[in-house]
Amino acid sequence: MSFTTTSHSEILAANLETLARVRLARRKPRALGRDLTLQQLVTRLIAARSDAGITQAEVAALMATTKSVVSRLDSGRYTRPTLSTIEKYAFAVGCRVEVILRRSR
Repeated sequence: MSFTTTSHSEILAANLETLARVRLARRKPRALGRDLTLQQLVTRLIAARSDAGITQAEVAALMATTKSVVSRLDSGRYTRPTLSTIEKYAFAVGCRVEVILRRSR
């Protein structure tokens, strides 16, 4: 019978690699890429901010958050905003959010 000696660092490295693969496999795209309605809503928020002449930093201050959070939301690549965040952004740029439910045809 043969036993292989494995160091603690080799075991740790193998476990970390396994965890990284599992996390990547579980990760779901959260960006706006496939959600046309949310893309349009974020586009309208950005347009409202621009029309109001407000910077991302000013929106962030009004939302009690950071400019980087607003920047990520504006880009739509790294975040999927909640309704609460959308409402705060809208309020910061002088708008309000209305949700309308329509029956499918």
